[in-house]
Amino acid sequence: MEVELKDRKPSDSSESCTDEKSYHSVKEDSRAQDVVKEGKEDVVRPIEGKGGQADPDAVIDPATLDWDGPDDMDNPHNWPAWKKWYATMTVALLCLVVTMGSSLYVSSVPVFQARYHVSRTLGLAGLTFYLLGLSTVIFAPLSEVFGRKPIYLFTLPISMLFTMGVALSNGHMRMILPLRFFSGLFACPALSVGSGTVMDIFDFDEVSTAAVLFSLAPFLGPVISPIMSSFAVEAQGWRWTQYIQLIAGGVILPFIFVLPETHKGIILKKRAKKRNLNLKEFTKEEQKQFLKVVLTMTTLRPVKMLVVEPIVLVFSIYVAFIFAVLFGFFEAYPIIYSGVYGMSSGVSSLPFLGIGIGLWLGALFYIVVDRKILFPKAPPGTPELENSTSNRTTPYRGERDPKTNELLPVVPERFLLGCKCGAVALPVALFWQAWTARPDVHWMSPVAAGVPFGFGLINIFFSVIIYFTQCFPPLMVASALAANSLLRYVVCSVFPLFTVQMYENLKVKWASTLFALICVAMLPIPWIFERWGSKIRRRSQFGYAAMIKTENEREETDGDNYDDNDQATLSRVATLQVYDDSHSMASVKRTSSRVSNGGTSGRSQAVIRAEPQESMYDHLESDHSEASLSDRTSDKV
Repeated sequence: MEVELKDRKPSDSSESCTDEKSYHSVKEDSRAQDVVKEGKEDVVRPIEGKGGQADPDAVIDPATLDWDGPDDMDNPHNWPAWKKWYATMTVALLCLVVTMGSSLYVSSVPVFQARYHVSRTLGLAGLTFYLLGLSTVIFAPLSEVFGRKPIYLFTLPISMLFTMGVALSNGHMRMILPLRFFSGLFACPALSVGSGTVMDIFDFDEVSTAAVLFSLAPFLGPVISPIMSSFAVEAQGWRWTQYIQLIAGGVILPFIFVLPETHKGIILKKRAKKRNLNLKEFTKEEQKQFLKVVLTMTTLRPVKMLVVEPIVLVFSIYVAFIFAVLFGFFEAYPIIYSGVYGMSSGVSSLPFLGIGIGLWLGALFYIVVDRKILFPKAPPGTPELENSTSNRTTPYRGERDPKTNELLPVVPERFLLGCKCGAVALPVALFWQAWTARPDVHWMSPVAAGVPFGFGLINIFFSVIIYFTQCFPPLMVASALAANSLLRYVVCSVFPLFTVQMYENLKVKWASTLFALICVAMLPIPWIFERWGSKIRRRSQFGYAAMIKTENEREETDGDNYDDNDQATLSRVATLQVYDDSHSMASVKRTSSRVSNGGTSGRSQAVIRAEPQESMYDHLESDHSEASLSDRTSDKV
């Protein structure tokens, strides 16, 4: 059995994105394999025993496992469409259940005040503690070890038990607050692990559409749950705010039981055990190292990135504020529609439907932008995919060179288009609500203001998340998203505690106007990063530029000990950097001038960018000195 790495010609440059994972998994697994160079080909053979046969007793590193081939149906990318969408929507509905728990509780606070003589602020602290629990992301790295499905099955029932405890607490806040925190803590994996499930299933040019529909569910959760809980409290009592979540969790649990595992490593490990392969066991030292990585990635690094990374700090503050306004509306809407328009408790929650409609419209708008502008369909005549890691043959979507029809990387700042539209819509919505929420204006006007608010909210969020994934390497992306989630839920947990006082003292007009003015101050953010984003990324401590600098320093230190595995790592860093920034606005001119001066060792950056990753690797491998690498990346970093 042989796996060949061929020096292919770029039949379709989109392979430069999709082949990277499978290619580097082969290159980096060379420790467990014998590599024999034959001319222009690297023939990679498994470890052999006596007689030239594969040794069944050889210890195999689980990291070296891979699919049997492009047609391997265990590969989630090869699943039929119904199976992909079943997994996606099951996890999406799980996120819906989890986020419902935040605002379902709010409707019980007036009952706590009247029956148990609890202050409004203390009663709302139950929402604060639940959101603080959701801010943790400790379970996301664990899903890389145990799989996605076990994390869902382990944490959801525990969260439901704590929710039941709240319902049986008889209004004692000393019990409700810790129960709410742990309910949120064990509910958070749905939010932090769910996106990993979607990424496991869909190709890069398809994942945006799937992610939009997946992310719509946790947005709708806080919007629709006040409607259910308000009418339930009026008819059955405050405990039904918790019973609704328990019922919803019980409904989704059977679907999780039959949910297929999507994590590649876990699928391959289980299959290897069925085939009686001898897999390497992790030592205690390796387990300690893993725990150290988990602690760093989930707690220390996110906090540091909030301090030293302008991209993470500014956009996390932006997203945290607009989310905080949404959660502040849980208290503001009853003041507006009960206080100004005299609606009952249940009816006063119906205006949240305006925000829900805006969320749907915003999601549809983002899908159109993604399909038509960010990832347009390949033009007629584009060759089908060859040597794909899955059975897909349809050419990848994306921007292509009009002359060569080669797939070009997307500039990270291009993904801020949705953020620009949302940044304009938000202050319009808040000014609209502020100046029409009065008795002489029909209630339909402030309700309609929720439409552009929901539209702007979801477009800003999607754009920021995708922008992060383009600006940082994979492990750093996890920390950047963790930083965003941490700040978002911490700020959201605080806003409801003072929203009522703010609207009572400033009145509806000026309280909403204050929010609108803050949104106006933040409105230029996407345009600022469009103009200076590339420069900021080059100075990043955790971006691709920092990775290349680290690899250069390690090469200098290692000297003659710089082996093939180091070359693979170094070439991967260079490849990712080229992918990240090779088509940026500032670098195109520099690249063209360097080509004219013969400064790229006979081949232009454009050619390197368009070739598949194997050819890129061979090109760097032929001359991997520090000077050669510097020539290829100095104008990109």
